[in-house]
Amino acid sequence: MINFRKDAVAAPYRRALSTRFLQMTSPAVSPVFMFGFDRSGTTLLSMMVGSHPKIAVPLSTTGLWYDLADELSSNLTTDQEIERAVDRLLAHERIRLWDHDLDRSRLMPSIAAGDYGSVVTAFHDEYARQSGKPAWASMDIATLDNMHSMNRWLPGSKFLHLVRDGRDVALSHQTYRYGLGNIAECAQKWDARVTRNLRMGAMLDDDRYMVIRYEDLILGPEDVLHRICNLVSVDYSPQMLDYGTAVNSKVPDDKKFLWPSLAEPPDHSKVERWRAEMTQSQRLVFEQRARSLLTELGYETYESLPKSTGAAALNIWYCLDQGHRMKRLRKRLAGLWPFAERRQR
Repeated sequence: MINFRKDAVAAPYRRALSTRFLQMTSPAVSPVFMFGFDRSGTTLLSMMVGSHPKIAVPLSTTGLWYDLADELSSNLTTDQEIERAVDRLLAHERIRLWDHDLDRSRLMPSIAAGDYGSVVTAFHDEYARQSGKPAWASMDIATLDNMHSMNRWLPGSKFLHLVRDGRDVALSHQTYRYGLGNIAECAQKWDARVTRNLRMGAMLDDDRYMVIRYEDLILGPEDVLHRICNLVSVDYSPQMLDYGTAVNSKVPDDKKFLWPSLAEPPDHSKVERWRAEMTQSQRLVFEQRARSLLTELGYETYESLPKSTGAAALNIWYCLDQGHRMKRLRKRLAGLWPFAERRQR
């Protein structure tokens, strides 16, 4: 962990951090970092929580704090370096997508020399101030793999892990522009990453780490949102279910295609899609890799996996197609084909 500079230059920043840390760790405003495996309903969750009159939630930063950690944390020792870090972040696409223009003059005094956590806090504090709310939460699917880093940077923070039936996650990835079309590959990654985070979360106190299921959020949102409010230490507000306005104000027009039904009420048809849309072979391929985790999370699975030649053949195909190899091969062949025709002529 990076130590504070013990000189006069860092003193005002240390005082600012000391005050801010005491505020951050008070039960009323403890920040919450929300996350889940991609296509698990994380954007919907962020809109619901961000619709609370006391909790500000900006658009997901999608790995920003973790991607820039090494670069910025090693260059926060002087006022000039802090200024460059602030300007670097303000110019970043993910911050520019936020629905508020952050005040640079307010960010600077809130950042402590040598402390990267204060950078994360300063940006969210300023967003909350402009939103007129006393508390904030952050949504970033990259926290799934990097929760240990955020816990080190901000020891008083809390974590909210949204899980979804991995078979429905895999189906969603097949039609998602940036998704994993390969069900076997999705199953392996879902099992490994979700399991790793659950094990990390087990080492935290219950009042700092919570797991909620997407299915419960869709079928009984009010009960789940009550639990989330207890985690954040605020009273439940029915405004959390009136999140359509938040979608229109927070999601840029050129990004709305990623979540075409986001502003609509919770869609029960998105729960257990796998029952109607997954073939038996696809289900077997997934459960061969992730049945234990599905069971741990309370989802129905085969008691014992039946033998299937179809699943065996699909496993071979998925192995060949790992990383979209076949798609890349088809593109290469398509590029060579006109050349081959010209050579024949």
